[in-house]
Amino acid sequence: MEDRKYIFRREDNGELVEVPWSVMIDQVGGYITLPDGVAARRCLHLERHEAPVKEAPVKKADQTIVSDALGFQAEQLGEYEKDRTEHGFSDVSFTPDPTCPEFYQARFGSWKARDEYMKHRGMHDQSRGSGFTLSQEDLDRATELVGRVGRGQE
Repeated sequence: MEDRKYIFRREDNGELVEVPWSVMIDQVGGYITLPDGVAARRCLHLERHEAPVKEAPVKKADQTIVSDALGFQAEQLGEYEKDRTEHGFSDVSFTPDPTCPEFYQARFGSWKARDEYMKHRGMHDQSRGSGFTLSQEDLDRATELVGRVGRGQE
């Protein structure tokens, strides 16, 4: 952190001054007192502290679609397995819910398998509300945007 520079504006003449972390950390209300006794105000909007770029390992996305809504109680497993096999649903499986072992979740290898099984069970999904995953890049962009908006730099 010590090698980063933090920007302050002198109150007497408006000149920009860069100071190290060890000086910046003593700020009170966004102000520091310089060695010559002049107050200086922090200029966050002028600082560009880029985080080091790290290559994230590429992970294959889990293609399994899990549904609690199409799940059932453990004692119904035999009934649901029989129905699944009799109607040829090979891309559908049932596994115990990790948070509630007495409940079984339905798992699907594709959206098509899910939609067909859902129709078979007499259910309908108007929103296909399976959620989505945010990547680290998405989170970084959101953080940067919030920082800009917070400083009035939309």
